[in-house]
Amino acid sequence: MLNATPLTFQQTLKKNLKRVATYWAPLSVVFAGFGTLLGFYTLSTYATSIGRPDLMAAALEAKSALIPWLAAVMGMLSVYLLILLSTTVLFGLTVSLFNDIPSQQHKLTGVLLVPILVGIVGLLWQNFKGPDLDDWGKLIWMLIWLAGSLLVLLLIPTFRVAVDTSATMASLRNPRSWSLRCWFMLMVALLLVATVIGAVFPASLILQAYTGEDTPEALSRLMVISMFAATIALLPVVVFYVSKADLFKRLSLGLLIMLVSAGVVIAISPGSPAAIVYSAALMMEARTSVEARYMLTKDYATEDFDTTIWGNVETVRGKPEVSAFPLFSFGDVLLLCPTSLVKTSRKEWPQHSAYCVLTQASSAIRRPKKSDPAAAPTPGVDGSTDH
Repeated sequence: MLNATPLTFQQTLKKNLKRVATYWAPLSVVFAGFGTLLGFYTLSTYATSIGRPDLMAAALEAKSALIPWLAAVMGMLSVYLLILLSTTVLFGLTVSLFNDIPSQQHKLTGVLLVPILVGIVGLLWQNFKGPDLDDWGKLIWMLIWLAGSLLVLLLIPTFRVAVDTSATMASLRNPRSWSLRCWFMLMVALLLVATVIGAVFPASLILQAYTGEDTPEALSRLMVISMFAATIALLPVVVFYVSKADLFKRLSLGLLIMLVSAGVVIAISPGSPAAIVYSAALMMEARTSVEARYMLTKDYATEDFDTTIWGNVETVRGKPEVSAFPLFSFGDVLLLCPTSLVKTSRKEWPQHSAYCVLTQASSAIRRPKKSDPAAAPTPGVDGSTDH
């Protein structure tokens, strides 16, 4: 047994898939329970973000709508994770340039990590608290950082030998080609710059999700979170290339760290969970900005509506008819808001959602759109219609 041949990646993957199939029954129960909890949590997050936590009591009865809701949330979460982990992908591509010398990749990972960390921290500091530079000023500083990074890297024997070996392996017919070495260094330089610039994307997400006050303390906090988000995203690549375990374990550990690090970033970023579910609600059409006329057949009367907010409220067959759009539509739960609030931002909803009416989808009849009399065709002189 001591001299047993290590399993290949395909064999290890097949072995673990068999384990999952064996214990699928209890695992399915766990996943179902986790999915239900996640669905209720995300619904609660959305209801709280728009300032209407009272929606949860009615929404809990519509359990059948949890599946499409979770699908929308997971889809938006996947997009969010891809943006957060942009530096992970770019840094991995940078290290993968040296796949021809796998024995040195663990060292090269550390060598390349230092200038990238310096570049990310410097770029984000400049964007948050540095001097206000124009595009040319930013380009000059980026070129200075790149030139200094490449110079320092070339002074490191490990990196210099790795470049020479990789270029030689790429063209065995012309192993001493300097043009190929220059081309290889250009690829390294482009990926280094792309990895550093990629830190801007998670920082943008974090800034867009924030809905608090714009204070110097908040700015400093957001800067630190952005730096943490961009730098911790490099950790899965470091673990993958530095670990001496087999390929399956390294890949599994890298994916686990990737998900955990992204989850930590989302958890500590102010407003990120609410931003994700708010976007997911639009994807699922749990909220829309489509205005329509609704006749409310239960619970409400015409005098319940403030015309300064709701505009013209008509009475049709003794029932109020309002112009509105759905802010929350889940199962039979429907929250209708006046069209005057259609351009309200997520940050403003907690102060404005009290003007909306909570009703049932089955008791809110969407009325057909009426034509505009001014745009109606006019009869011609001979009694025909002009087109």
